[in-house]
Amino acid sequence: MTSGTPLKYVLREMGPAAREFYRRLAEGSLSTTWCSSCDLPFFPPRERCERCGSVLSWRELSRRGTVYAFTQQERGLRFTAPDTIGIVELDQGVRVFGVFEQQFDRLAIGAPAEVILRSDDAGLTLLMFRLRQ
Repeated sequence: MTSGTPLKYVLREMGPAAREFYRRLAEGSLSTTWCSSCDLPFFPPRERCERCGSVLSWRELSRRGTVYAFTQQERGLRFTAPDTIGIVELDQGVRVFGVFEQQFDRLAIGAPAEVILRSDDAGLTLLMFRLRQ
């Protein structure tokens, strides 16, 4: 079994919006779906607006935001201890999950951060966060 086999299985089980999100991410685009009628972003991406039922379109997201939450991961499937994982709230109000480059003791809620896309050895593109000055 190759290292790509589990990923293909996972992608096959995802819905169309999730597959499109990861396809765009692999191409270097951090995007989500947006309702032009309600002017609302949806993350994770979905196919229809939960408010008005409209079909959603894709928009590129800012890679800039602020630290919303963080913790240190002791064990996990995709991360190694002691990775610092957390959530960054992007400029559009969308919150995304990823791994911080900085160590736990250098982070603070509300600190300015940016998203960096990184590929891992299994071919997944992951979100990483870096503090901005």
